[in-house]
Amino acid sequence: MRSVSAMKAGCCLVLALAVHGTAIPQPVEGLVNLRFQPDTRVFAVMAALNLAGFDLDADSLNPESVRALVRRRLANVNPELKSRLTEFRRTHDTEQDPRQSQAKYISFALLLNAPPHFAMTSSSDELPPDARPLIGFESLVAELWRTGGLERLWEELKPQYLHEVESYRPLIREMIVSTLRYFHTEARVSLDRKVTFIPDLLNGYGVMNARNIGHDYMLVVGPSKGDEKPMRSVRHEYLHFLVDPLIAKYVGYLPEADPYLDRVRQMPNSLERYQNNFYVMVTESFLQMVELRLDATASPERESLIIDIYNQGLILAPYFDETLTKFEQVKTPLAEIFRSFIEGIQWEVESKRAAAMDLLQSQRAARSAGAGSAEREISRVAAELRKLLGDANNALLARQFDEARGLLENALRLDSKNASALFGLAQVAAQNQELDQALELYARAADNAGTDTWIAAWSYVQRGNIYQHREEPDGARAEWTKVLALHGDLRGAAEAANKALASLIK
Repeated sequence: MRSVSAMKAGCCLVLALAVHGTAIPQPVEGLVNLRFQPDTRVFAVMAALNLAGFDLDADSLNPESVRALVRRRLANVNPELKSRLTEFRRTHDTEQDPRQSQAKYISFALLLNAPPHFAMTSSSDELPPDARPLIGFESLVAELWRTGGLERLWEELKPQYLHEVESYRPLIREMIVSTLRYFHTEARVSLDRKVTFIPDLLNGYGVMNARNIGHDYMLVVGPSKGDEKPMRSVRHEYLHFLVDPLIAKYVGYLPEADPYLDRVRQMPNSLERYQNNFYVMVTESFLQMVELRLDATASPERESLIIDIYNQGLILAPYFDETLTKFEQVKTPLAEIFRSFIEGIQWEVESKRAAAMDLLQSQRAARSAGAGSAEREISRVAAELRKLLGDANNALLARQFDEARGLLENALRLDSKNASALFGLAQVAAQNQELDQALELYARAADNAGTDTWIAAWSYVQRGNIYQHREEPDGARAEWTKVLALHGDLRGAAEAANKALASLIK
């Protein structure tokens, strides 16, 4: 098993869904050799790791998430087993960083046999360096499987893993189609290589682990926070799957590495991983330029991003940007033209690139200086708005409604859609028995609340109260019911709405 940066894999994918251990092919647009497959080994190892104290993102879990449920269900596991798991993790936590340390457990999981024994598939001297220190953890995982109810829990949660698979299927399909189209590449069956997509719902948000075992490429993807899927990371790994074998095929045509790496080492902001590995630097320079093209990044923004990418040490990014411009004007498949990309790298040209990039960076700095005055004005207005709203709130608390009205009207002159100002003015209007105006202001506050859902919620509560005051129960009920459809911290509005609705029934 090697890391994704060193993998050698093929160029074509097929979609399939593993159900009850059997892969049922689901061809999509003729793409071949990609399987979607929940994995009991990853589930069991990550369940054991969570029980052992793995806490990456654990403080922000949705209570209904798979990981939160597993952690609750394992809380009553034999304390002695939990203690041994905790001690194993503590003594093997050489990274002191949960995002880094979890990676070796994923590598380890992919080298195990199926439950209930979870035996190692290779001898210890054949294991990759990151997984080798974890030998012995498999017996703890097997014990947890037998005594901790993991088998029953897996059967209960498998539908949620399959649901996660289905949520990715159309996104990955679209990504593959657009990528192959950009590369002028038709899908082809590749019988000796495949990619397996494995959901890992017990890891940190958006954590991506890519491994290759022989010709099999494994992509293990953590849960999403909200509805956003980490598709940029998935696409990046898929691009590795397509491009790594091409670079490996033509590695003999790469120029002498020393002058390029010497240049990277001299750059003040270059990343260490590009300073000593020419292969990685070339690969990432090409892939990041492809991603800018796939994102259809506009020219001025692309220029700025290329500067940033170059400064990281990817000094071949400008070369590949120029190369891809030419590539887009022909219909030749990437695999047939890629050798010319590699042969075209010349130090005589790239040695002069630094001066051109310095000029571009100076021009960007000049543009930024011009934009700085506008940003300072925005900051000044924001500070003034905060002060007006703070003073208005103090006036409302002191029941100085006329003073509050003046402050809030000034705030609206700065931001006509400010929900806090609209809500405060609605309170003033209601206090002065200007009920029609209050209804209108509360409605505008709710419409502009954005992520401040509590403002929308209390606006609906107050509108309902006004309608009840006017003896219009249908209007009151409609407003209070809106509150119950909102989520998040509503600051007591839901309780107030429920109580108000109950009073209507009486």
